[in-house]
Amino acid sequence: MEHTPFWWSAAGEPAPLNDERPLPTHADVVVVGAGLTGLSAARTLARAGQHVVVIERGPPGIGASSRNGGQVGGGHRLPAVVLDAQYGAETATRLLREAHIDSVNFFHDLLDSESIECDWQAVGRFRGNWTQREYDAAARDTDRLNRRIGLAAHTVPRAEQQAEIATDLYCGGTVFPTHGAINPAKFTRGLAQAARDAGADIHSFTELQAIRREGHQQRVETSRGAILAGNVLAATNGYSGPALPTLQRRIVPVPSFIVATEPLGENRVRDLMPAGRVYVESRVRHCYFRPSPDGERLVFGGRAALFPVSERLAVSQLRKLISDVFPELGAVALTHSWRGFTGFSFAQVPHVGTVDGVHLAMGYSGNGNTMAPYLGHKAAMRILGDPEGETAFAHTRFEGRFWHRGRPWFMPAADLKFRVQDLWDTMRHTR
Repeated sequence: MEHTPFWWSAAGEPAPLNDERPLPTHADVVVVGAGLTGLSAARTLARAGQHVVVIERGPPGIGASSRNGGQVGGGHRLPAVVLDAQYGAETATRLLREAHIDSVNFFHDLLDSESIECDWQAVGRFRGNWTQREYDAAARDTDRLNRRIGLAAHTVPRAEQQAEIATDLYCGGTVFPTHGAINPAKFTRGLAQAARDAGADIHSFTELQAIRREGHQQRVETSRGAILAGNVLAATNGYSGPALPTLQRRIVPVPSFIVATEPLGENRVRDLMPAGRVYVESRVRHCYFRPSPDGERLVFGGRAALFPVSERLAVSQLRKLISDVFPELGAVALTHSWRGFTGFSFAQVPHVGTVDGVHLAMGYSGNGNTMAPYLGHKAAMRILGDPEGETAFAHTRFEGRFWHRGRPWFMPAADLKFRVQDLWDTMRHTR
């Protein structure tokens, strides 16, 4: 079994860029992190005439940007009623519109304007509900969102579910027809090329060590030297390290585990997923899965653990989850197993803003393929002082907790709590 992302077999492993050239000593903007956020921001800034230097401790896209499940679509983790209560109806509506519609439109504009080839498939997404009560609530929420922001979604009752997915595990679900699928490694590579074409200067194997204020500038100290910059943008999300201590304390890195099956054949994959969509679910395990771009395999991810565990344990957990959804695949051979870190904010909502004089866009909480490029662009426009940088995500909460000082020591305890919740989910499901 290979322990690298399945996507890399078609896209190639992320490769370093511009490593032979010396690191510049001055820049208008230094972007820390060459994932989807940083590359999108660098593209926008460079197109505006800024001298942009992007630093990345590995090759561009080596993190979650090229490792994720390859699902594309707007969304949010919190129900609209919770967003209303926390931010007020006006801001909540703007958050919902940006998350569901504006970010998806930006993604499509990005693909079209830069001619990015990433195996985009406009297949839609099916979100399976774990209980009938959850389905009833989802139906009400979908109707409200359709009326509130013009979301084109519809619910599918359990009696009609087999046309979407060949399982009895869910109690119906919601279809989001504007969502779809990509090879995330190809998408990240294409965005890196777009940033370079715009004039961004990307440097691999250049690790951030510290950021210090020097008058009206920021001194960015790296493993390859220092850069004086007018502005710094942190685009590190789940990979924020000790060189960004305030941000590290406000983001919880959560590992996501994914596997790919052996080739099953297009007919068998189509039998399992007749609608050919990307799929998620409402239970706290939050499994997500889809056909591979060629329609031959199942690519399946989920919460194997909340902290790094052995490959053996991760694979056994995911195999069990696959058999929950598709019992006939319980003994299927797996060819790839890999993982990456998502970045969760404590509010479970992304944030764009400034902390300690450093601009940031992060906290996507598992929804980065659309939100990261979109909010990277918004952060860049804010640096430029352009009114287009206005976003409701600049008004979300981005706070820490006194017990999170950088190293997520609490994740094993949180994992135990979620396993208790898993048992409760099972009890609810079987009642």
